[in-house]
Amino acid sequence: MSKRVLTQLVSAVVVASCVLGASAVWSVVRSSSASEDVQPAAEICVLRWFLSNSRTSSVATIPAFSYGNTPMVPIAGDWDGVGGDTPGVYNPDTQTFHLRNDFAGGVGQVNITFGSSGDKPIVGDWDGNGRDEVGVYSPLTGTFLRRLADGSTSPLAYGAKFAVPVVGDWDGNGVSDVGVYRPEGTAFDLRLPDGATRTLVYGNVGDKPLIGDWRGDGRDEPGLYRPGNRTFYFRVSGIDPPETTESVTFGDTGDKPLVGDWDGAGGSSQGVVKVLP
Repeated sequence: MSKRVLTQLVSAVVVASCVLGASAVWSVVRSSSASEDVQPAAEICVLRWFLSNSRTSSVATIPAFSYGNTPMVPIAGDWDGVGGDTPGVYNPDTQTFHLRNDFAGGVGQVNITFGSSGDKPIVGDWDGNGRDEVGVYSPLTGTFLRRLADGSTSPLAYGAKFAVPVVGDWDGNGVSDVGVYRPEGTAFDLRLPDGATRTLVYGNVGDKPLIGDWRGDGRDEPGLYRPGNRTFYFRVSGIDPPETTESVTFGDTGDKPLVGDWDGAGGSSQGVVKVLP
């Protein structure tokens, strides 16, 4: 896929505020014989990241930084394979991933255009080479389209259409597997390497699904973020019963949750992205 130079990311030195930028946002023009009805340009807001290396800490341990702007979707992954996850964003307007290998903010160091309008971004180590790659999930078809390190693609249809895609290494073999989360049933359907499905009912309606290696053993497990009480829940017992969960309250109402191995120590911990007006 072609790469596109980033033009919409806002540097950390820019004052965090919404600005009007008609050239960088969608606008709608409806013409009629009598007049033209032009929709005002949308506001563009800065994404401000707050990350913690400690799964038990309610405060950020990494200095806050600005990276990306609306309508971009925050993601994280080990893009260079040196260990540790760093930020990325996905622009749904241009179907472009903008990736960084540090926490300095600024603009994307690697920019990859991939997918189609309406796709959802996913991240995983698809070939077991120790580096995370990007991909997309199509809600219309229930298909995961994984972009390999050489630029080739590997499609996989799994789960019900319009589910929430999740990705993790369920068995610790170094290769990321796929799954889906069904919000109406609070259920994770995880596709194992042999093609079988492991279903876990976990959490409450309204929770947001998360995936991370909470124990630092190379295996990913489900987790949840509950917006009502700003709490992350980590299923540290893995995908097998019985269930053991740890939790931490982190961030503020309205924050976007995400998790990653921020310090490269092997275990995942929490973070939030604030959309600053």
